[in-house]
Amino acid sequence: MENTMSTVSANVMQVLSNRLQQRREQLAAQLRQRLHQADEQQEMALFNNYAIDADLAEASQLSDTDIALLNHELLELRSVDDALARLHHGGYGQCSRCGEAILEARLLAQPEAEMCRDCQTELELRGGSKMPPR
Repeated sequence: MENTMSTVSANVMQVLSNRLQQRREQLAAQLRQRLHQADEQQEMALFNNYAIDADLAEASQLSDTDIALLNHELLELRSVDDALARLHHGGYGQCSRCGEAILEARLLAQPEAEMCRDCQTELELRGGSKMPPR
């Protein structure tokens, strides 16, 4: 955290910490709800004893969609947890690739950002592949 205090004020750091905590709680609640719904859908499928292939295909498609949403939410939760760890243990607000400070405006827009805008843009232009540190 000491690395970013010169570029991001203590007040803004508190705001960012609060946002990250709130987002973490929101994602955890969404995941719990989605898992609960998935359990209910499986129980209904067993109860109704899907006898028609079309019903089985529909159930499978719903399951694939649920899995994709769960995966997306889990990745976002991991990103938020990583940002909270950087915030508490140092390195928050510092680009993980080039080491430069991430602009306050970027952090306010995306508190879990781990790269500066330039490095993130370069990553996206390369198709999202991991880049070695500069």
